[in-house]
Amino acid sequence: MNAIEVHNISKSFREGFREGFSEKQVLNGINLTVGCGEFVVLRGVNGAGKTTLLNIILGLLKPNSGEVKLFDRSPDLPESKNRVGVVLQKVTVPKHLKVKELINLLRSYYPNPLSNEEILSTVNLAGKHERWASELSGGEEQRLYFALALAGNPDLLILDEPTRNLDEDGFLDFWKQIRDCANQGKTILMVTNNQSDWKELDRLASRSVSICDGRIDEDKNLGNGKLKADRVQVPQEINDSFTVKTTNLTRMFLEQTRAELLQLSRVPLYLIGVLLFSCLVAFFPPNEQYGKLGLIFFGGLSLLTFAIERLGKRVALERVEGWLKLLRVTPLPPAVYLAAKIAMSLLVLATSLLLVLFLGAWRMEIQAAPGQWLLLFFSLLLGVIPFAIFGLALGYLVKPRSIDTLAGLSIPLALFTCGLPLPVPEFAQDFVQDLVTLSPFYHYGQLAVWSAGLEYYDNHIGLNLLWLVWMGCASGFLAVWAYQHDV
Repeated sequence: MNAIEVHNISKSFREGFREGFSEKQVLNGINLTVGCGEFVVLRGVNGAGKTTLLNIILGLLKPNSGEVKLFDRSPDLPESKNRVGVVLQKVTVPKHLKVKELINLLRSYYPNPLSNEEILSTVNLAGKHERWASELSGGEEQRLYFALALAGNPDLLILDEPTRNLDEDGFLDFWKQIRDCANQGKTILMVTNNQSDWKELDRLASRSVSICDGRIDEDKNLGNGKLKADRVQVPQEINDSFTVKTTNLTRMFLEQTRAELLQLSRVPLYLIGVLLFSCLVAFFPPNEQYGKLGLIFFGGLSLLTFAIERLGKRVALERVEGWLKLLRVTPLPPAVYLAAKIAMSLLVLATSLLLVLFLGAWRMEIQAAPGQWLLLFFSLLLGVIPFAIFGLALGYLVKPRSIDTLAGLSIPLALFTCGLPLPVPEFAQDFVQDLVTLSPFYHYGQLAVWSAGLEYYDNHIGLNLLWLVWMGCASGFLAVWAYQHDV
């Protein structure tokens, strides 16, 4: 088994409007094999396609043609990254997590991680584990990225410009760690344009390959390193680690959810804003006839606003900052990441909805049995899940600013299609009725009306539930697809 196998990979990108959307060929028939235990340096001028090739190897980009294998598995499979550690360019870690929290989070993705203490000691960040990641200097931040690459005790390291921003001490520490990794038989694929690296590479690297005009050339002037692929056997634990266990998935989910909640709790103004909006129901005038309907309407609207706009924008920001790109080169499955986001959202939404129902019932003097309040609570809360998943999908597909626009459009759409009696011209009534029937907002509203026992219910609860389940599944597939194809 080889660590990396690249067979006849080609990749082109479409250029801009002025060029008539012409195709620019970046990689053309690339073939590369990296055996277990090798230390391979990938060279080439800026723009030659080095990072593009690494992104394809890691499954971040899809080639136009050809095939890639990581330890004989497709890089599209999360488990193929179980023994891979990566340092990427242009990524940003969440600013509301501490160094030790980030390392623990990454450790939870792997079946056989190193200890937190060992990782911090290795990268010389032991005294800075309580610091916020956003407060680290450039060199310390680069050490953190290397710490995250080491978190899973990898057998393959893929390093893209790992020494940038390092001061002299950091540079010396990094190469000491790389020598240790090489002596342990770890496979290394490294891209660097830092001339200071070549003294060390001359001693350590097995070989060097260059990308020129979209093709691979073997360099003849580098290959003095003592590490050779045929001297290293694939450990049995590497093969065993590709089996994903339920306990691993549970640990990933719990740690990911914990990280989401930590970040949310450290932005108090954000939470206060959500809860204050819910408290507006206390200023509604009492209305015996429409009180419960108004309460349902306001509660649903507040949940939809958070689920679509707030959640989508949070994901979009993480994507733009590069955090999602870093997560995609780990074994974290998309479904686990999505589930953690939904779990965090449901906790916030449940708190918001409890405020709305409690204050609304008190202000409007609404009397109902405890069982009916419980049914209404769960109907509103669980019914918003498909919209939350849709918000996640939007976050992967559009830019943060666009989320505000789309969310702004969704609110009037929800008002127009939720089933409320609206003045509509006679010639457009059939069209509007069809639009309302197809709207997920209508079926969400009907679920809430049914749970409240109101007369506006259309007697099709099975169809309403089926429509919401369909929307949730469709949005989920879209979110997973967008997560896997984002660059």
